[in-house]
Amino acid sequence: MDVYEAVKSRRAVRGFKDQPVSREVLERVLSAAAWSPSGSNIQPWNIYVLTGAPLVELKTRAVERVAHGDPWDERQYEMYPPALRSPYGERRSNFGKERYSALGIARDDWEARQRAAIANWNCFGAPAALFCYIDRDLGRPQWADVGMYLQTIMLLLRA
Repeated sequence: MDVYEAVKSRRAVRGFKDQPVSREVLERVLSAAAWSPSGSNIQPWNIYVLTGAPLVELKTRAVERVAHGDPWDERQYEMYPPALRSPYGERRSNFGKERYSALGIARDDWEARQRAAIANWNCFGAPAALFCYIDRDLGRPQWADVGMYLQTIMLLLRA
């Protein structure tokens, strides 16, 4: 698959097959992604890959925590500005409406929305999970580097 096809056919997946991803595939993708650009070639990312029993344990703990109503961890950073201006607020709202509508979940059905959130913590059934970390003292340019790196991983996985 060429890069144009990978970009055009990429999509967000909310349900994975329970087929293991081989170590060779993961290593090949991560080795190639290491060539992603970063300012001054500092490569600010650290990747941890979980599969098998460790991933099952993490999923189990995370799902139990949400199911028991444990409080969410305090955010390390804000995902969106407090006042998300137009057209971004509308896009986000429309996405939420479409997603929950496709799942048959009404806006005021908090319990069903929580069940949908649990799917996130279950990694949507994925047999492998990649966790990306960046040092806290790095700035926005390094976050952009991480974004390019993660996009590269996603496109390589798609290919």
